[in-house]
Amino acid sequence: MKRNLFFAAALLLVVAMSACDDKPVTSKKDRSAGGTSEILVVTQNDEQWNGMIGDSIRHYFLDYQYGLPQPEAMNELAHINVSGFNDMFKKHKCILEVEINPNIEKAKAETAENPWAAPQRYVKITAPSRSAWVELFEKQKDVYELWYRQVERERIMSVFRPSVDNDIRNTIAKKMSFELTLPQGFYIAKNEPDFMWIRKELERSSACIVIYQTPYLDTAQFNVESLVAMRNMMMQKYIPGPSEGSYMSTEAEFVPPLLTYVPDFPAGYAVEMRGMWRVENDYMGGPFVSYTFADDRSGNLVTVEGYYYEPNQKKRDQLLQLESIIYSLKMVEKE
Repeated sequence: MKRNLFFAAALLLVVAMSACDDKPVTSKKDRSAGGTSEILVVTQNDEQWNGMIGDSIRHYFLDYQYGLPQPEAMNELAHINVSGFNDMFKKHKCILEVEINPNIEKAKAETAENPWAAPQRYVKITAPSRSAWVELFEKQKDVYELWYRQVERERIMSVFRPSVDNDIRNTIAKKMSFELTLPQGFYIAKNEPDFMWIRKELERSSACIVIYQTPYLDTAQFNVESLVAMRNMMMQKYIPGPSEGSYMSTEAEFVPPLLTYVPDFPAGYAVEMRGMWRVENDYMGGPFVSYTFADDRSGNLVTVEGYYYEPNQKKRDQLLQLESIIYSLKMVEKE
């Protein structure tokens, strides 16, 4: 629950320094490298990595991601010392560099976007002591996580864009006045006046995007109780389960939905809700992430959700792909 809200200053910093996630990578620089959700940590020596600095980095970035049925860390960490930080490693997509310099008065953080490859985010924290380094890292770590996650989404979308399904994109745009970049393999399973269900079904897995809208009345609709109630109503109405009398619902007891206010969503102010879905009167379940925003043009409250199903398998990376599709949202004018 500790990530429920970001400090206002951090939000302003993100808004000021972040770019749109769905923009193509037009840089002529090499494509960045690294595994999904992997951060490369560059230290001056092994003592920094094995001591309080490394402990602070691991404690934050390797924390479990909320809302997954199996424990999975938010990120993966790789480590090298600066002596080995050559051109090959400089192409890593997410880099955090550590420097202790006793000659400076106070800690400072620097960042660069795409310095050696694209997409890429490089962050360097320089401090006069280890304790000062950790203090600054603790103050700004949520911002770093947002930056690194933006890079992950951009990398995923750079793979998805060339295979975009224009029929689905145009259908969404005509109905909802925004576009989503979905790759080939998805299909529209249900298209109702206030609801769309877009699916990708494989032998052992199911990846889905759900879009629904209701009249926007007041800000109370953004609280977790209202969002869960609306989700349950829509899912019961439109997404049946595999057996008689079963339907999708929201797990509220063991993994209660977690709400986060999002500073960088393409539609403007939005709330993210992460949690677990389950099927009433059956045994299916899995993770979901949704984003809800008010569309001033239509007067509707709009939710775009991604949910995933694959029993007994890790799901972090697949949910991130759905999150990336949702972040590809681009507002358009109705035809």
